[in-house]
Amino acid sequence: MKRTILIGLLAVLAITESWSRNVSDSVRVYYRQGHREVDIYFRENRTGLERFLRSVREMHEAGSLENVVIRSWASPEGVNRLNEVLSERRADSLKSYIVRHAGIPDSVVTVCGEGIAWGILRRMVAESDMLYKGEVLHILDNTPVWVFDEAGRVVDGRKKQLMDLRGGMPYTYMQENFFPDLRSSLSVACYRKHEPPVETASEKPDLNEPVDTIATMPAEEVTAAVQLKVTPEPKPRPVQRLAVKTNLLYDAVLMPSLEVEYRLADRWTVQLEGDMAWWKNDGKHKYYQVATISPEGRWWFGQKKNNPLHGHYLGVFGGFTWYDLENGKRGYQGEAEMVGISYGYMFPIGKRLSLEAGIGLGYMHSKYEEYLPIDGHYVYQQTNRMNYFGPLKLKFALVWRLWDVDKKKGGAR
Repeated sequence: MKRTILIGLLAVLAITESWSRNVSDSVRVYYRQGHREVDIYFRENRTGLERFLRSVREMHEAGSLENVVIRSWASPEGVNRLNEVLSERRADSLKSYIVRHAGIPDSVVTVCGEGIAWGILRRMVAESDMLYKGEVLHILDNTPVWVFDEAGRVVDGRKKQLMDLRGGMPYTYMQENFFPDLRSSLSVACYRKHEPPVETASEKPDLNEPVDTIATMPAEEVTAAVQLKVTPEPKPRPVQRLAVKTNLLYDAVLMPSLEVEYRLADRWTVQLEGDMAWWKNDGKHKYYQVATISPEGRWWFGQKKNNPLHGHYLGVFGGFTWYDLENGKRGYQGEAEMVGISYGYMFPIGKRLSLEAGIGLGYMHSKYEEYLPIDGHYVYQQTNRMNYFGPLKLKFALVWRLWDVDKKKGGAR
């Protein structure tokens, strides 16, 4: 607790050490969960950083740049102490990136890793319309990060109570909708203002007022003000939790397919795939009969913030197949089990339509019987087994996204 207060005081002092400085420009940089490095291809990082670096470079060349302040946070997942270290490393990583690409001396950059962004989370919850908002705010306002017994042992804590509240439903919602925005850094460029500021007590301070006036605001309000002033967030698109698909490649070989995928969390989905071809020609003893069912779990990455369920994914799947294949001379009837991993990519082509391409590799074991169609009868020949390693799935699917969930309104109810 003392360390957190000290870090907060140092951050305020870094911003308010000179009454004559103004906030000139800012950028908010986002990080992938558990990562510290600056990824310019993640979310809006590239656009924001290019603009901010150009501004800092121009101020430095003009001799007006006095300080760049970087504050970094982490989301509540994981161990608290590791999150403190992670926020510090994110600040250091962003400092190195700015110094290297803007060509400024590292002595003008002040960094502060602030650990878990509890204050920002509290503001996001208060401004939302999520379920059980009052109970979540009560925990955030009244429960310490750690609760100790008389022997000094940890017996409870803020995160544990949030995770236990209402069976974890509010925590899951925050993890999906709020936590990605907490994994961020705010970098503010300051410059020397030569004219003394004009104080106006009746007006709320904004980014054109002196930094010492802004510093009287809570730290999270400064963050929100800079973000709204410089880089307003685009209005989020509705999130579709459910997707219905058909594999066009299987359809083309007369094996109709149907898939249903459900979004569990920000990066996790589960899906069930079914394929069936039950064609036959009794006159020539020809059979093309295949039925497959395959569940799969997926982890998505490289997503855009406002386009969930698009981007790259890795999956783990299993499945069962029943078949009877006969070309008029020899037939094969049996069943197979398979397990493997998949990779794919989905991209939108319309408001609710997308295309998905993917491949699955793995292992399949099959036990089948061989038979010959003779004089209207199917004569058993032998039983065989097959073990196969290699491609098991090939996909180019048309996707129809359903079941809108408005994040701002608190999810499905």
